[in-house]
Amino acid sequence: MTLIIEDGTGKPDAESYATAEDLAMYAVKFGVTIPVEVPAQEALLRRAALAMDGMTWKGRKSNSDQALSWPRRGVELDYEIKPDNYLPARIQYGQMALAAEIHSDDIDPIDKRKGAVTLERVEGAVTREYATIQNTSGRLLPAAPDRPSATQFADYLQKRGLFAVRA
Repeated sequence: MTLIIEDGTGKPDAESYATAEDLAMYAVKFGVTIPVEVPAQEALLRRAALAMDGMTWKGRKSNSDQALSWPRRGVELDYEIKPDNYLPARIQYGQMALAAEIHSDDIDPIDKRKGAVTLERVEGAVTREYATIQNTSGRLLPAAPDRPSATQFADYLQKRGLFAVRA
């Protein structure tokens, strides 16, 4: 089933900002692993788009009927209000990075993951102990926030980086 691509018009049935062909070129350029089959690539892009819809972006949707979070109106970037049909290239690249991260999480066995270092002792030989990753759901943990997609999205999210909340 072919993806319906958002082109900046606020399509009510859009599923992605990038095509499977775009994702394949991204994987080659950046050396990431993705599935070979086009339907699996499209599924990853759909999953990434759904994850992106849960993010808090600057501005608001250009129209209430559009399926995806972008395009948006009222987006200020570098002291300039962007047009209502503005679809940043970094949104597309961020979606592809997020799709690659999701795939990496899918193929990385949970029992091979290591938690934080909880003990390190140096006496001749080095001893290192890792925390156990708690995952009672049996599903893999989501993509880490310090991955490339977060960098691509940073300028367009409502809150960027660290912020303090006073209690």
